[in-house]
Amino acid sequence: MRTKAQPTIIRLLSYITRQRGRLVVAISFFVLGAMSMAFQPLIFGLAVNELAEGNSSRAGTFAATIIGIAATSGCLSYVANRQLAIVAQRGMQDLRDELATKMQDLSLSFFDSQSSGDLNARVTSDIETVNQFFSSAVSRVVSAGITVVTMLIIMFSLDVVMGFVVLLIVPLSFGVVVVLGRRVRSDFADYQRLVGEVNGYVEEVIEGQRTVQAFGNQAASAAKVRELSNTARQADRSAQFISFLMQPTNGLVNNLDVALVALVGGARAVSGTISVGDVVSFVGYSQQFGGQASQLSQVVTQVLSAVAGGNRVFEILDHEPEVADVSGATRMHTANGKVDFDQVDFSYVPGRQILFDNDFQVEPGQLIGLVGPTGAGKSTIINLLTRFYDVQAGHILLDDRNIVGLTLADLRRRCGVVLQVPFLFSETVMYNLEYGREGATKEECIAAAQQAEAHSFIERLPQGYDTVLGGGGESLSQGQRQLLTIARAIVSEPDVLILDEATSSVDTRTERRIQRAFDALVSERTSFVIAHRLSTVKDANAIIVLDRGRIVEMASHDQLMDRRGFYYDLFMEQFPPGLEVAFAVTEVENEMASKREA
Repeated sequence: MRTKAQPTIIRLLSYITRQRGRLVVAISFFVLGAMSMAFQPLIFGLAVNELAEGNSSRAGTFAATIIGIAATSGCLSYVANRQLAIVAQRGMQDLRDELATKMQDLSLSFFDSQSSGDLNARVTSDIETVNQFFSSAVSRVVSAGITVVTMLIIMFSLDVVMGFVVLLIVPLSFGVVVVLGRRVRSDFADYQRLVGEVNGYVEEVIEGQRTVQAFGNQAASAAKVRELSNTARQADRSAQFISFLMQPTNGLVNNLDVALVALVGGARAVSGTISVGDVVSFVGYSQQFGGQASQLSQVVTQVLSAVAGGNRVFEILDHEPEVADVSGATRMHTANGKVDFDQVDFSYVPGRQILFDNDFQVEPGQLIGLVGPTGAGKSTIINLLTRFYDVQAGHILLDDRNIVGLTLADLRRRCGVVLQVPFLFSETVMYNLEYGREGATKEECIAAAQQAEAHSFIERLPQGYDTVLGGGGESLSQGQRQLLTIARAIVSEPDVLILDEATSSVDTRTERRIQRAFDALVSERTSFVIAHRLSTVKDANAIIVLDRGRIVEMASHDQLMDRRGFYYDLFMEQFPPGLEVAFAVTEVENEMASKREA
């Protein structure tokens, strides 16, 4: 297992070295192919020596040998590249799988602090740069590296002095890569960060297009996108411009080296130290050496880009979730639904406390309302009960067991949540219902839809339960989407149910349907209802009233109204004295309408 302290390039290569068998085969064929190519200049030199000695009859043999070597090298390289491509693909799959798994394990606090556009860039464009490294750069680096080593062995076997003359290209080429690469690496890192910013803003504009058009800010939004895109383009242009300098610069260095090899070799041939054929061989090796250096300089851009992208991917992989199973966490196969909050304190950001000394008990099967002004801490209580966040002080107990000692999977399986904004996958209706519980049957899902009063409208969809909900159910009404999420919660068979202001954005008639579906769902379950409309929790066993993170009252609706405290003031704001009669009439009308619809 690789450690986080290792350089990014080493961590990336570790995904390839896992496929040791295929990697050994690929490298073996690369070695054979490189050796074949490395012998070509040597054969040229021998041919020149034979011709110089007047043995022209062997010219055809040398020509056939050179052609055979080229064909053999091509076949070996094909097999090697194919094997290495498979290794790279599997390595890439491992990296994608690890990233996907990690994203599911991260706590909500991580997503709270990240731009969704930047996260999307990390799992798409940054992963793609790594993919390019795996699929292209690795094979070219391995091929070039093996070819260079093979040539070095042959060159120094022929003549040590000429071998060192050819190697004069190495420090110059290395210097080009280091000097230019340092700047390119920084520019690529800036570019990929800026791409994340562009994606984030574009995503916001798309999601908020109704608001953009409502305020007539289309031109301003388009200008902002152009500004961000231009900044990213400039960073990319700077990186590409410098990287493009590497190949011609290395080409110039190579030509100078070839000229030097020819000059030194010619002088030594004249003095009789080496043969003319050897000079020809070393000129060929110098050209091949320069070609490999040029190939490596072309790969540098991909490598540096992959390192920049890999750093951003590893930032996610290395992030430790703030909420995770503790050592020795145990399972909870079922729960009665008794919930205790014992002097719970919490803050999302250090120094800005949200909940103060929250203390209450809920008996199994009770229906509890959570009410209070915006920002009072209602949703935070639910977030803590489901361990999306952990308390800073105090304890939360489920059936007298501290929830921190339970596995997250079992705790959340015991708690069903219906959110204020319903979320559906762009899949079939049946898929969305089955998502509630692994192994749920179609019959169970249909029964849940009937119980949630969603069956009738599902049947009217083009393909019924097999209808694909494009755009996460955009073609459905808000109420229909909410009924589907309630049906999904029924499928999950929770022991504790949470309804987070699920009726706050629907009309009165739809609210009645949702309320009836909810009534079927809460029976015999401990249930929490976060309510903005106080009428929805009037029949709760108890109502917890929060203000600025503190529980200021807890009792039934009638008891709270008799006390004429904070809850009474909230209720009278929604139903002032002039509307009391209207409220009573509305209740009667709602009851009659419910009977008619039933």
